Amino acid sequence: MSIVNVALMTVSEIWGNANFKLFTTTGKHHHMYLGILGYVGVLFFLVKSLATGSLLWVSAMWEGMIVVLGSLVAVFILGEQFESPVQWIGVGFGILSMLLVHFGPYLKF
Repeated sequence: MSIVNVALMTVSEIWGNANFKLFTTTGKHHHMYLGILGYVGVLFFLVKSLATGSLLWVSAMWEGMIVVLGSLVAVFILGEQFESPVQWIGVGFGILSMLLVHFGPYLKF
């Protein structure tokens, strides 16, 4: 199922991004290697996602998941903060966009 593959692709990218961030702050090379491994996972799950879903749907869902889950990891694990509370509205729009893209075929206007 595409949603599972897109979710795994998202987790792989966040894993890679978090390890690259840790590499830049600690200088420990194992974080760089783990980041590269995360991006290998991204490519693997991207191919699997595109095998069962359209590029349009996969891209939109992936970006939405990255916005939401990436923000949560940055705040709660890496300790980063937005400069303005208004920026959380953008994360909310990411949630809204995923819901609209995923459930759009069932919403008939």
